[in-house]
Amino acid sequence: MKTTIDAGRNEARCSLDSVGVFNLITDERFFETIEAHLPDHRERIYTPTQTLAMFVAQALCDDRSCQRAVDEHIARCAAHGMRVPSSSTAAYCAARQRLPLQLVNILCDEVARVAMQTGNDASVESTSTLLVDGTGISMPDTTENQEFFPQSSNQLEGCGFPQGRFVAMVCARTGVVVHSHVSAAKGKGTGETTALRSMIEGLAPGTLIVGDAIYEDYFTWALLERAGCSAIFELHGSRLLQNASRQQLTLERPRRPSWMTKQEYETIPRQIELRIVVSTHPTCSDKYLVTSLVEENRHTDAQILAEFAKRWDIEVDFRSLKDTLAAGILACRTPEMVLKELAVHVLGYNLVRLLMCEAADEAGLEPRQISFRHAQQCWNAWVKSGAPLHEEGWHLLLQRIGQKKVRNRKGRKEPRAVKRRPKRTTWLDLPRDLAREVCHAYERTGR
Repeated sequence: MKTTIDAGRNEARCSLDSVGVFNLITDERFFETIEAHLPDHRERIYTPTQTLAMFVAQALCDDRSCQRAVDEHIARCAAHGMRVPSSSTAAYCAARQRLPLQLVNILCDEVARVAMQTGNDASVESTSTLLVDGTGISMPDTTENQEFFPQSSNQLEGCGFPQGRFVAMVCARTGVVVHSHVSAAKGKGTGETTALRSMIEGLAPGTLIVGDAIYEDYFTWALLERAGCSAIFELHGSRLLQNASRQQLTLERPRRPSWMTKQEYETIPRQIELRIVVSTHPTCSDKYLVTSLVEENRHTDAQILAEFAKRWDIEVDFRSLKDTLAAGILACRTPEMVLKELAVHVLGYNLVRLLMCEAADEAGLEPRQISFRHAQQCWNAWVKSGAPLHEEGWHLLLQRIGQKKVRNRKGRKEPRAVKRRPKRTTWLDLPRDLAREVCHAYERTGR
């Protein structure tokens, strides 16, 4: 059977405050989404809702161990006079495996939708602009992970770690992850352009995509045109401009790739007309941008350059996801749980972004003017201290989050270098089993 979730704002915050995660959500429709997609389950200690709350809390906490999550749940049960579970993590880990990945993805999409609608003064242009880029993820070196996410060919067998590729579309205004795609880091059909093509079908007409040169591909332009979307990419390095001063670029349809059927290939236009915009800076070489916004009277060069300047924000967003929430190195030992763990990290990331959007709306700021790390730390400190979460306390929390502003630090220029050296450590340059045998042989012979 399914567990009914109270739609009342304060009651929902209290009932889901076991790990202090779902308090970030104030839209009642979110709880309806949870209730509609909860799987059939028995009344266990770790229900799907409780398990998801604890799982997301692991992503938002600096200590991501399952033991800490279970110990925190034990302390909370003891404090509220409820049945105290065992300190073993077996039941909780089994509950995480039963948690449907689809539920996590749907909740992530719902949080992103609510965050993008937060703030009445948000312009349509900013809301409909998505930034796209890809990054790498790592995970434990297990046989199952190696089969699904093979390691780099530059590493010796048994010495590297499985590598995955995470490609995401991020809202330019709020920073929430709107669409994402996970694949292996090597192999046919695992590139970033392939991931972008798979996400184009889910885009709303009129969406503007901003990305770097790797996405500037003929078939990507064709699929975006079919979906009613536009894009701004940096000019691909393989293209040679006959006249660098011209404003228009005509692309001819290339040969049919192996991944495309003949029927689909016939629907691709034979020519695509694009526009070139040159970004100039006194101390840098010129940068050539290509866009499908060909009407200069509606989209000036200055507007195109301003939209492309937002592209760097997704690099900072990946840093918040991979470093602040530690999603760059995952801990699960099977591909199914790796995908689920990454989805939970994205959900936790979007929850913090939603909190930042609410704080920005309260303070009259843009969401990206608020520190991601400060919002996460303030939320964790508020929950751990047991501070009240009534209406007055909620507004006070949002006000304090909005007081820490970032961006536009004029005159700041730091070298990309680290002063403190790492501790000297012997590197494992052999498979672990072989290294063990070498150690035993050295102990027996003494050399």
